[in-house]
Amino acid sequence: METKLSDVVALTRDMVRTPSLSGEEGNVAALVAERMRALGFSVSVDRNGSVIGTMGPEGTDIALLFDGHLDVVPVSGSWTHEPFGGEIVDGKLYGRGSTDMKGGIAAAICGVADAAVSGQLKRRVAVSASVLEEVIEGHAIASVLDICQPGAVVICEPSKLHVKTGQKGRMEILLTLHGKPAHAASPECGVNPLHAAARALIALDAIELPTSQELGDALLVPTDIVSSPYPSISMIPIATTIRFDRRVLPGETQEQVIAEIEHCLRDAGVQDFNVAVTGDQVTTYTGEKSSPSRFLPAWQLDDAHPLKQHALSAVKAAGLEPQIGTWRFCTNGSESAGRRRIPTIGLGPGNEEDAHTIDESVELSQLESAREIYKQLVLLMAA
Repeated sequence: METKLSDVVALTRDMVRTPSLSGEEGNVAALVAERMRALGFSVSVDRNGSVIGTMGPEGTDIALLFDGHLDVVPVSGSWTHEPFGGEIVDGKLYGRGSTDMKGGIAAAICGVADAAVSGQLKRRVAVSASVLEEVIEGHAIASVLDICQPGAVVICEPSKLHVKTGQKGRMEILLTLHGKPAHAASPECGVNPLHAAARALIALDAIELPTSQELGDALLVPTDIVSSPYPSISMIPIATTIRFDRRVLPGETQEQVIAEIEHCLRDAGVQDFNVAVTGDQVTTYTGEKSSPSRFLPAWQLDDAHPLKQHALSAVKAAGLEPQIGTWRFCTNGSESAGRRRIPTIGLGPGNEEDAHTIDESVELSQLESAREIYKQLVLLMAA
């Protein structure tokens, strides 16, 4: 006979058992909306398919928004546990999305519901289960924030229950170098953009990038290179495009980063090129299409901000020793804090290094602790 599970563990398992690749989150969104309603949330679904649940007195402002994403990355490699089985072994729940980040959403739903049962809420609190974050951070939460307009945001990404006060942002950059096609047997008749690409990579590898004491170094990492046409058989290609992942720090702008790259290339003698930020089209499970820019700003919460102090107090109230840090990866906080300047922290169950891995899992104890921390934070900020 199966052991009865707590509501936060049971909800996490049910969500893990409902596959939800990016753009295919409809079934898990329906599950989350149903469970929210059963717990007393007022529930709506926005145009992108993100589920928004609110608790507290109608007509009051939203003091706090807990945000998590419903989509997961594809399963790869050889797993010892069924990727969508939600198996529980030795105090861990296994499955794709358990850590990244269905456990965080489940803990937020249960924690907010617990706080509401106390009858102490004087302001509303919201939980958003947003879509497409694995494809483009910040895009889907933008419409959620338009609706909720919260006073503060908690990003429930895995953090080992540490309070995260910032993150690097990121840019997806395409550097296209133009050439002149010719037969490969007569290369002198053309201009080979691959030669320019080689010079560009060497020059950009040596570019001086800023650093931050809290967030570390900015990064510029080439991730792929493609010639046009591809494959270019027996022919000098007409163009070569290099994709870069640029990790940005607070205060860096899209225009500044592009200008620095262009200046570096010209100094290295590279000519006939253009640099652009990508804006590939995305489609939600509701059919909504858009082409968001892949510039996601960095953010850093001020040390003295009350949100940070409340978060530390909530962790203590849950019986844990508070720890502070920052994330290396990008989150929906790029929209809430980076663009909109809404006070934001990160705090969620699960270990960051387990995200996107084979046999992804989350500790049941972290799910229970996250639920209690979220409850305590709601009581501190909305009661």
